[in-house]
Amino acid sequence: MSGTSLDGIDIALLDISTDPQTNRHSFHLHGSITHPFPDEVRSGLYDMIHGHTITTAQYSQMHTALALCYADAVRAGCAHIGKRVEDIGVIGLHGQTIWHEPIGQDFGNHLVRHTWQIGSPSTLAQILGIPVVGDLRSADMALGGQGAPLAPMFDYVFLSQPDAYVVALNIGGIANITLLPPNASEEHVIAFDTGPGNILSDLAMRKFYGKRYDSNGSAARAGQLLPKLMMSLQEEPFIIASPPKSTGRELFTPEYLDRALKYNYHEFQPAEDVIRTVAEFTGWSIAENIRRFGNPRCHIVAAGGGIHNPVIIETLLRELPDATYTTTEALGIPADAKEAMFFGYYAYRTLAGLHSNIPSVTGARKQAILGSISLA
Repeated sequence: MSGTSLDGIDIALLDISTDPQTNRHSFHLHGSITHPFPDEVRSGLYDMIHGHTITTAQYSQMHTALALCYADAVRAGCAHIGKRVEDIGVIGLHGQTIWHEPIGQDFGNHLVRHTWQIGSPSTLAQILGIPVVGDLRSADMALGGQGAPLAPMFDYVFLSQPDAYVVALNIGGIANITLLPPNASEEHVIAFDTGPGNILSDLAMRKFYGKRYDSNGSAARAGQLLPKLMMSLQEEPFIIASPPKSTGRELFTPEYLDRALKYNYHEFQPAEDVIRTVAEFTGWSIAENIRRFGNPRCHIVAAGGGIHNPVIIETLLRELPDATYTTTEALGIPADAKEAMFFGYYAYRTLAGLHSNIPSVTGARKQAILGSISLA
């Protein structure tokens, strides 16, 4: 998995098994790592995602270059964990999202919903000699779904509880939640993107400090809330829109941040005040979605890089005083590896002929076996 934060390639190596009596799935995680992007690749991806001038040749080059980076990451992950590449049965590959348009537009006499994750699955399969399941969002979108979020099947299988209302929270570049009522059946699961995760903080850090992210929320911790900026951000329509809904860097762009700052920030104010405000806005927006569409008396189980920003988490829990909170670490799921784990799990489900989307979540017309299989 490599996400919108561009902080590296997450690798998880796990065994999935099915109990023959109950048909329930379980996993054993051997280990996980985050493998860094080469600087040139990260810089190129940033330009692509943010609409900078890129040639067709450069897109094509990156599609293959990413597969080579993913192969390096698999080798490094196996070496770190102490396993052989040759023993891997299948790779679940998300790829790098360049564009995601779930609503669609009329084009060529059709309503076209589209999503684009680059990083050639066929190239990766041939380099490593291992089957690869990639292109995991398109099937759901072809059925009228949003193609996101895709975490809910993993959340439903491994995080739901019989006697608690669980909110599975992931804070990556974008934040998303899965609502799991007690003893929920699959068709009662609801999940959606709530709005920004780390993305506005990352954009502000790049703008003011030339850094990629706010390490451990230290800049946010040093700042003060800017009330006018907070109120302006809270007017974002996506936050209160009803699910199903998904978003990404297509909405939360550098220009989006610049527009918010134009009338609500003055240059004499400390830059860390902006970092503080967007972090608090992120925590508020997650809580607001839980209040509106879930249950504020919930048990939050969180993962993703954003859990390391204490300002986001403190704001979230201040807004939801009746909620309890833990991370997925307590359940044997490293918070930074969860997404990589569920794409590995979905590769398993695809080879088993099982669906991995949940129509009540994405809005798709029916269940779908996700992904295309590239054979070695």
